[in-house]
Amino acid sequence: MIRSRIVRTLAALLCLGGCVSGGSTAGPTGILQGRVLVEWNREDAFIYRRTANALSFQPSFLTVPIVPEDMYTDGGSVPRILWGVPGLSPWGLGPAYIIHDWLFEVHRCGRDAPPEVKAITFEQSADILEEVARSLAAAGLMRNDRTEAVVLAVRSRYARDIWDRPAGKDDCAVPPFPDVEKSLDARRSVARPAVIDFTIPSPAASP
Repeated sequence: MIRSRIVRTLAALLCLGGCVSGGSTAGPTGILQGRVLVEWNREDAFIYRRTANALSFQPSFLTVPIVPEDMYTDGGSVPRILWGVPGLSPWGLGPAYIIHDWLFEVHRCGRDAPPEVKAITFEQSADILEEVARSLAAAGLMRNDRTEAVVLAVRSRYARDIWDRPAGKDDCAVPPFPDVEKSLDARRSVARPAVIDFTIPSPAASP
């Protein structure tokens, strides 16, 4: 499993700098929509499931949306010591972490995606996470905005090393469907037990 790139070695840096800093609300946002469905797999490990109403995000600088497929995820790999800090839980920026994880899977595992998405660079992957966070803030979905700290981590040299490192044998596993006899569309429509099941509100419905 390719983990979200909020790295544990940055715990001290985040506590000293990012944890006391605010969010990053200025700048472009993109188009965020769709359903976030996450299943529990095992302790602190989950499966994001694409549904018929797929989670998607179109950054301000792309002409096509980013649409994650089924994948293993842990949300944001925030150091456990920071989980109690408002805004720094593993799911505080849930859709942003899923989109970011997917970009790493496309880059490192060769997952299927439009050419424009496959061409996204490491620097752009951090920009995209930041834009998703701004979109969440603009929709009134964030109480404690720690985007600045999170983006600092995903831009780190450690995160770049992961981006550049060849994927290991277990990094690119694809979750199986439990109901393999059904069509893809049917599988995406089936209700399943979920830890997170949330649909991004339309702009008109946002507070």
